[in-house]
Amino acid sequence: MKILKIIRKKTKIKINKDIILRLSLILIFFAFLFNSLLPPFIFVRKGIKLNRDLISPKNIEIIDEEKTKIEIENALKNTPIYYEYNPEVEKEILKTLNDIIFYFENFRKNDEDALKTLFEKYGITIDFIFQKNIKTMTNQQFINFTNILKETVLNLLQEGIKEDDFKNIETRINYLLKNKNLSEIEKDYLYEIIKRIIKPNLLINEDLTNKKREEIIKSIKPVLITIKKGDVIFQKGTVISDDEIKILKNYGLIFSLKDFIILIFIFFFSIILSHLIYSILNSNRFIGLKEKIFIILIIFISLIIGKLIKLENLLPIYLISNLTILFFDILISFATIVPILFFYSLFFSDKTLYIIILFFVSTIFSLKTKKIVNITDFLKIGSYTGFTFLFVYILFEFINKNFNINSFLLNSIFVILNPIISILILLIVVPYLEKVLSVTTPIGLVELLNINNPILKEFIERAPGSYQHSLNVSTLAQVAADSIGEDALLAKVCAYYHDIGKMNRPEFFIENNPHINPHDSISPSLSALIIISHVKDGVEIAKKYNLPKIIIDTIKEHHGTTLVTYFYSKAKTQDPNIDESTFRYGGPIPSSKISGIIMLADSIEASVRGEKINVDNYADFVNDIIDSKISDGQLDNSNLSFKDILKIKEAFIKTLTSIYHERISYVIQSGDIREKK
Repeated sequence: MKILKIIRKKTKIKINKDIILRLSLILIFFAFLFNSLLPPFIFVRKGIKLNRDLISPKNIEIIDEEKTKIEIENALKNTPIYYEYNPEVEKEILKTLNDIIFYFENFRKNDEDALKTLFEKYGITIDFIFQKNIKTMTNQQFINFTNILKETVLNLLQEGIKEDDFKNIETRINYLLKNKNLSEIEKDYLYEIIKRIIKPNLLINEDLTNKKREEIIKSIKPVLITIKKGDVIFQKGTVISDDEIKILKNYGLIFSLKDFIILIFIFFFSIILSHLIYSILNSNRFIGLKEKIFIILIIFISLIIGKLIKLENLLPIYLISNLTILFFDILISFATIVPILFFYSLFFSDKTLYIIILFFVSTIFSLKTKKIVNITDFLKIGSYTGFTFLFVYILFEFINKNFNINSFLLNSIFVILNPIISILILLIVVPYLEKVLSVTTPIGLVELLNINNPILKEFIERAPGSYQHSLNVSTLAQVAADSIGEDALLAKVCAYYHDIGKMNRPEFFIENNPHINPHDSISPSLSALIIISHVKDGVEIAKKYNLPKIIIDTIKEHHGTTLVTYFYSKAKTQDPNIDESTFRYGGPIPSSKISGIIMLADSIEASVRGEKINVDNYADFVNDIIDSKISDGQLDNSNLSFKDILKIKEAFIKTLTSIYHERISYVIQSGDIREKK
């Protein structure tokens, strides 16, 4: 019963925290939407007496819509309409005309399906009288008939047909047919045929016409009503009447029925938006309470900054993109960035497209930061982003034709420095956030490669041979990870730290003590125990230095449950019944592709060092070692596919050729050279 109560209590606490976070997100969205979309004088009503001056909270410049509209309408009355000739329409009409004549000719040749096809294709029906008329025409009469048909259509097209011309198209056709040598029936059918196929070939040039209209509209100066921030709109003691209400409504400063509808919309929109974001967060099993709080804080702080900043080029767009993309996958990042983008577009409504493009650019460059290999790359990406921002800014200034030299220079500086300053902020805050969120980012990984890092300095001093081995493993692992699309930087860092446990007893590993063999004076079982213990020691050291979980997991798994072959074989010569399990690593076996790669790279590098193998045997050498790991079941949980294994083998062979040339030799049964003396 006590256990059940504890479970219920924990569940209740969890539910309460979850509800609080949901409500916080709803409240954040509601508050900023309310502030952005609703007027400030929400409680001013008709009949109240002001107990203080009513001060304008902002600069107001509104257009007298009625007077401005009259001015524009008067100016547009004489706007010319520009037309352009469309040759494609003429081609289409003439093709249709030739088809019709073709079907008439076929009909004259007793093809009864010709008229049916004519109807199905063009909707033209021929009554019995005209059918008889066509068939009884002489060849010369038919040629004359079709020539007049073509001539009439060509004349209409040459004169040009506009949409409005269809009002008097009948008059134009009849005029063209007036003096032609045709019967009335033939004229009637010619008219019907032409009317069916003719289309306007003079189309309104919307661009030129609209451009002219826009020029006229732009030339009209609107009648403006201007009020500056801090101006007294109504003095203390003013009784609010219909006239005052109307003025406040025109200024957009008073709450109205329309605003009440907006208020309801804001309420429901806040709930829906919060629910969508929260649903995305809950769909990811790696997003816990800490991550949710972090994301909500990013949204809240970003919106506060966006509301306080008056210049769009100072918005922390690049900083926001990096903070989300560095710590989360692309879906979670978008779930964070998109609402911020929405609100920034709301805060700077006249710069919406500009802000969207800046967010797009930031996202593209932020994705590149996930593939950096050193801090210099990070700084370069920030610089590239700054210059891209500058290009976008100049482009928009050119398009808007709103160039001011002083404003341009100042904004250019802001645009370039924004991403660069964001990078510097990230370098400071990301290491702390990594610890809070227990997440590893490329920035943190790059820092772990710094040889001034305390743990690496100690590793180099106490076990220099093992450190050099780790460097070689990192080269193999990095190339292999890159070949299968895995995080090459993460593989490199994991390789750097996979053997840090050897610092505790460095002299028992051949790479640190090539001249004296302490294993000669102890039993094979104790030797194996010492060799195996470097994994446990490594985990303890990693935890002591707060290394990321992925590195700790790699240290645990890089030997899996493999057999310490050399010492097991040595012990078996002394006692054939020796227990094999005491000579196996405790595991677990690799649980990720990176961990699997480290296992393979570690075994291959250790076996390669100091041996001599002909370059032609590299492929067999790598294949044997990897195949032995597979047959031993060491890669069963690593998610490495056969396709991945093939690519990794190729990467290892190529890298070994570069590093060792012809200095390596095959080791029997893929045993570890570190286990031999």
